[in-house]
Amino acid sequence: MQAIDYHNSVFLLRTSSTTIRAEKIVLAAGIGNARLAPMAGLKAPVRPQRGHIVVTERAERFLDHPLVTIRQTNEGTVMLGDSAEEAGFDDGVGLGVASAIASRAVRMFPLLKALTVVRTWAGLRVMTQDGFPIYEASSGRSGAFLATCHSGVTLAAAHALVLAPMIAAGSLSTELDVFSARRFDVQTAA
Repeated sequence: MQAIDYHNSVFLLRTSSTTIRAEKIVLAAGIGNARLAPMAGLKAPVRPQRGHIVVTERAERFLDHPLVTIRQTNEGTVMLGDSAEEAGFDDGVGLGVASAIASRAVRMFPLLKALTVVRTWAGLRVMTQDGFPIYEASSGRSGAFLATCHSGVTLAAAHALVLAPMIAAGSLSTELDVFSARRFDVQTAA
């Protein structure tokens, strides 16, 4: 997306090859929302935060309930992850971080020591300064909405069953005001 223009209650979404007209838009571009939001009369103070995942080979079921940092899939693999790094846009895997994740997991569940790591990866989370989502409707450009959060998977049901109907209706409930980016507009004491 190169530009978002707004004329006569219509958004013009300009890419390098086309222009799309829309009366309503939802910015759900993750970290890209920081750049796009001002074009739609919104603010998205988000930053990337790197997180690692370590996955083991399949094992006999030992963990029936997911924990914050460890979960066993239905297939038996074990997913480990509890890192949070301010690494900018670098999504490379750090072996030291992956090793620390594995070491902590083995201290919690010694049986993991016998398992082979089959893959690791790192990805960038979409983070606000308080870690909570931003849901907002533009006050100056009717029809523009922002939905950005770290955990789109965890919050998928809320997005589909609560947020989407509000957007379709053209306004957000005042109950979502606590998730406005305005919460970051706090003056500092002199």
